Amino acid sequence: MTRTIIALGAIALALALAGGAWAGKRYLITSSSQVKNGALSGADIKNHSLTARDISPSVLGAFVPPGQGGTGPAGPQGPKGDAGPAGPQGPMGATGPRGPQGDKGDKGDRGPQGSVANYEVDNGSSWALANMPLALKNANAGYEDAGVVVDLGLASHFSAITFTGSGPLKDNIWITDGSEAFTPGEHSLSSTVDFSYGFDNGDGTFYMTSGPQAGQTLTVAQIDSDFAGYEAYAWVGVTSDGSSTVTGHVSSVNGTDLDSDVTLDSTTAAVS
Repeated sequence: MTRTIIALGAIALALALAGGAWAGKRYLITSSSQVKNGALSGADIKNHSLTARDISPSVLGAFVPPGQGGTGPAGPQGPKGDAGPAGPQGPMGATGPRGPQGDKGDKGDRGPQGSVANYEVDNGSSWALANMPLALKNANAGYEDAGVVVDLGLASHFSAITFTGSGPLKDNIWITDGSEAFTPGEHSLSSTVDFSYGFDNGDGTFYMTSGPQAGQTLTVAQIDSDFAGYEAYAWVGVTSDGSSTVTGHVSSVNGTDLDSDVTLDSTTAAVS
């Protein structure tokens, strides 16, 4: 036991005496297992003794300044986002200029034949038009008439006046080139009638007693041409010189059914 202690002591003394020489030695490291983590510092490595191949890429990347690396390839395009909500409606714009007027349309077909437009009576000094039965007193025992007025449609389509009934019925044509032909009211015979009318001659012609063709005898074709654009009416009734009683009954005019009595006597002209 004494010998062993003496031997260890001798060894320890020898190591102590050789301590300076031991510290100055340099050893070659051949494996990472020979180095404890954190045991080496930069001072332990000789300048310019290492290259990039001696250092791990992950470690080397930590020493590359930011922004110095090359630009990588573009990534794939992301999916399309959802549509956003609709914005508020904008203010109404200014009204544009008016467009050009279109072409005139074709003339429409003739409308259906009308019914009784008015009743008419005349006592020699005034005449009246109404859409209901009426009468005028025969003030001077002179000329009288009483009749019904029926719409025939456009004058440009006029062809004839036909009627049925009893008594000494007569007819004439009225043209609406003046408002009195269709406006109810009483009118004085002292003034000129403002529309055109003419007596039926019974042969397809009409003797015009008022209007621009007054004093002329017109054929149906001339009436169609001269009064194109106006309305035509048929007057059917009775006339008298006021010296006797005359009565009649109008059953139809140009296919329009009627039931009208016309009466003239020495005191009254009436239609109902």
